[in-house]
Amino acid sequence: MKKTIAILLAALMVLASIACGGKKSDSVVGTWELTDGEGEEAQQTVRMMLALGMTMTFTFNEDGTGVMGVNLGGKDESENFTYTLEEGKILIDGSPTEYRLDDGRLYLNINGTVMIFGRK
Repeated sequence: MKKTIAILLAALMVLASIACGGKKSDSVVGTWELTDGEGEEAQQTVRMMLALGMTMTFTFNEDGTGVMGVNLGGKDESENFTYTLEEGKILIDGSPTEYRLDDGRLYLNINGTVMIFGRK
């Protein structure tokens, strides 16, 4: 009986680790899409961008490379970059950008404007 319970518990632990093994919520790795801004001025800026049909995405790959994509009026532009993480900053092509992850969202301080990205 004890052996059966131990096997069942081990199986449950394996299933739990598989279920949680998707994207890490504490990792920037993945694709992020602009959804909002933090603070009234940033919110107005982002909402205006979105109202004009502009989309912005950041893709951070596990190998330290990434792509920033912008689409405006059906015209796609993209820029490849490299990044590293250091104490609350993402260094994108060597330029430090403050960031934080909170409640499944990525906050990037881009030129003094905090933009909020949701996982895509």
